[in-house]
Amino acid sequence: MLFLEEVTVTNSEVMPAGASNNWFPFLWCLPALLGFLAFLLAFPIDRRIPHWSPLNIAEIFALWFLFITPVTTVIAIVTLVKRNQKTSVVFLAKLVTWTAIVVSLIMNALVLLGMWASTY
Repeated sequence: MLFLEEVTVTNSEVMPAGASNNWFPFLWCLPALLGFLAFLLAFPIDRRIPHWSPLNIAEIFALWFLFITPVTTVIAIVTLVKRNQKTSVVFLAKLVTWTAIVVSLIMNALVLLGMWASTY
């Protein structure tokens, strides 16, 4: 038991405070990034999934990019800003997360614009 406590203390001294959570805001960008990847792989999107939903695949993607991804992207922004104020975030983690946020916003806008344009 004493050996486990010493290992835990040694590991916490080596790792800076909050270092394990530096990538946590990036995880909130994954619904938008993976949703866009699924969107690209799902073409043609005008078909229905039998016995599953009354919506076709395009409507499901429109709902995903209208309701889910904006919320998760806002959560990513808020958690990154709060973590930046509380602790020092590793520069690489901050750069990758801000890049993922910008890419998520652009992809979300493009998908929603494309869905809106396809109705006309």
